Amino acid sequence: MTQLHWMAFRMYLPTLACLLLAFASTWLLTSAEPAALAPPLGDALRWAPYALLGLAALLGVVASVRLLRCETGDALICGCGGLLGGEHAGRWGTYRTCAACGRRQGVLRNR
Repeated sequence: MTQLHWMAFRMYLPTLACLLLAFASTWLLTSAEPAALAPPLGDALRWAPYALLGLAALLGVVASVRLLRCETGDALICGCGGLLGGEHAGRWGTYRTCAACGRRQGVLRNR
């Protein structure tokens, strides 16, 4: 796999984790007896897989839009071709971290 494939995999990893949690919670909740859970807790837990599926869909859309912007050139791109993340305050000023190589790029500001 190339460096950009790994970047895309890391961007979709939270989506995959939410999907796996949703399927695991569905499996656990269907195998549990209804009397084993207290009525208020059981009603709330019944909606947990749907909430996790919604969160996974939202995370997947965000990752897809970021990758689309990177591919079309509308996003900030590192020298290696990876997507730059948000600004962080660091010891020597603000910087952005590349999602592909992990290198920190300093943010230049006009003063």
